[in-house]
Amino acid sequence: MLYSIKRLVASAALALVLAPPATAQVNLEELTFVEVFRGVSGATSITHAGDGTGRLFVTEQVGRVLVHTGESLLSTPFLDIRGRVRAGGERGLLSLAFHPEYAANGYFFVNYTDLGGGTVVSRFEISSDSNLADPESETILFQAAQPRRNHNGGQIHFGPDGYLYIGMGDGGGAGDPPNLAQDLSSVLGKMLRVDIDQGSTALPPESNPFVNTPNARPEIWAYGLRNPWRFSFDRLTGDMFIGDVGQNAVEEISFQPADSQGGENYGWRLMEGSRCYNPPTSCNASGSLVLPILEYANSGGNCGGSVTGGYRYRGTRHPQLSGTYFFADYCTGELFAAYQENGAWEQLGPRETGITIRTFGEDETGEIYFADSGVVYRIDAPRPPPQISEGGVVNSATLEAGPGLAPGSLATAFGVGLATATAAAEGRPLPHDLGGGSMTFNGATAAPQIFAAPGQRNFQVPWELAGLAEASLTVTVEDMSSPAVTVPLARVSPGVFTLNSLGQAAALIASTGGLVAGPAGAFPWARPARSGETLLIFATGLGPVTNPPGTGAPALADPISATVETVSALLGGESMTVVLAGLVPSFAGLYQVNVQLSEETPSGNAVPLVIQVAGVSSNTTFIAVDAPETSPTAEVEP
Repeated sequence: MLYSIKRLVASAALALVLAPPATAQVNLEELTFVEVFRGVSGATSITHAGDGTGRLFVTEQVGRVLVHTGESLLSTPFLDIRGRVRAGGERGLLSLAFHPEYAANGYFFVNYTDLGGGTVVSRFEISSDSNLADPESETILFQAAQPRRNHNGGQIHFGPDGYLYIGMGDGGGAGDPPNLAQDLSSVLGKMLRVDIDQGSTALPPESNPFVNTPNARPEIWAYGLRNPWRFSFDRLTGDMFIGDVGQNAVEEISFQPADSQGGENYGWRLMEGSRCYNPPTSCNASGSLVLPILEYANSGGNCGGSVTGGYRYRGTRHPQLSGTYFFADYCTGELFAAYQENGAWEQLGPRETGITIRTFGEDETGEIYFADSGVVYRIDAPRPPPQISEGGVVNSATLEAGPGLAPGSLATAFGVGLATATAAAEGRPLPHDLGGGSMTFNGATAAPQIFAAPGQRNFQVPWELAGLAEASLTVTVEDMSSPAVTVPLARVSPGVFTLNSLGQAAALIASTGGLVAGPAGAFPWARPARSGETLLIFATGLGPVTNPPGTGAPALADPISATVETVSALLGGESMTVVLAGLVPSFAGLYQVNVQLSEETPSGNAVPLVIQVAGVSSNTTFIAVDAPETSPTAEVEP
């Protein structure tokens, strides 16, 4: 059961997302480009495996995949298929994508130009060595002929829907002479979406927009693209950003919202960016073409401009960059950024970098990287002085201040510059220093830390603050301290932890060994509760306890630290019997309320649950409860 509690607490912690700033706080001139490693030759893509190892994988145009462990670049390639790849110009090994379930199945996918000049998307498998793939495990899933040497596209990415997206250029030739980007019978000039989990062939999902359109390629998801060299998904929202290389006038970033059903026409060759191309006028008379969200002028010539699409920042090192989309120009080495405010996109830059930016990438934590031919850099921003956001100190369960923070409870402080690194406490008692910083109440009382990141700190409110109406809180990071903020305190401030944005309560069914009382299928480990069963509800802020542990120390199991104030529970407005209320053994600041369900418990997939302590109500959360079984009516013999 202790393992189930740890899993539940970890899941609840995922709900504590970083609070992004209302507007981007980006000064491109203040950014630094940290050299992470060199030794690559002709980098074409940077990605991660999503397996918790923190490794970076870089594709080389010649046909190799290299691995950086976080400490060093390994000399032996992860994959070497140089004998199958035609490299040079815009051809070669162009990108790599790991299966969303890579940690379990060992599958990854590459996009490369074969010896005949065509596009190939293949699946490979990992070997018994986690840093070596099996080059003989190749399964070719998709192929397309390329009429010319350029405009191959080449990026592949798994979308949030689990399907593989393939960016395809228009096949080359100035101005797309055959008009392939507008031709639905061709895969060229398109964004494709395929299912790679149904065998040895990439299949079009039935939900693709042109599956039932006569003579259209069913793999097509969107069209009207010239050369989508790099595209990406926002890991938070699921939106797609496409860097589409222009002809000789405009470089553009196209956008597809996460709720799109596909079928967008991004305009090429009718339009280049927001300008008519062919025909030169009245190219969008119907208004059906999707115009770019961002664009900049190409100065013309052989390489007057070539956009390199990037990523939207969702990392934790620099919360002031949250939501900022970064992109660049390959020819000029200029870096751009953009952010969305009140529905409109604001473009920043350019900033001269002196670097030929060929590709961008993202690591497991959301930090953004880019590469020239041989060096991989990370985008860094100067660390701002620590500052706690106004109203940013809240109950960790409710993410609200409520009547005040209760001593002994778990709380979260949001702000900027609150840590030098992301770190989580290991073991108990909880440390006072974490992530390069600490927290102090009233200049003297240290707050034990649970989690630290530049944008937030999770901590336990010291028991020593009991009896005070308020206290001042300061965060110190290295040699800088934040301005003190006044934090209201209360004897009790109950909050029930939730597991998702729908308010699913962190509540286990006691007899099951760890199942959540949620709708079947909502989690791999969930089912509705039933009358007569006991729920273990996890909360914080329930106030003083008997046998209190020290601040930051784990609670004992014998004797248990029971709540002093009376705790009650309402389920669907009905009062339930509270069997036990107190601190969870082996944890600090986490409370447990055991509630027995009665025959009168309301049923449904979203039954409201509220905890009350000394008359103060918690946030409203929800659990699932099965309807009680009824006995069939006996038939009476005539």
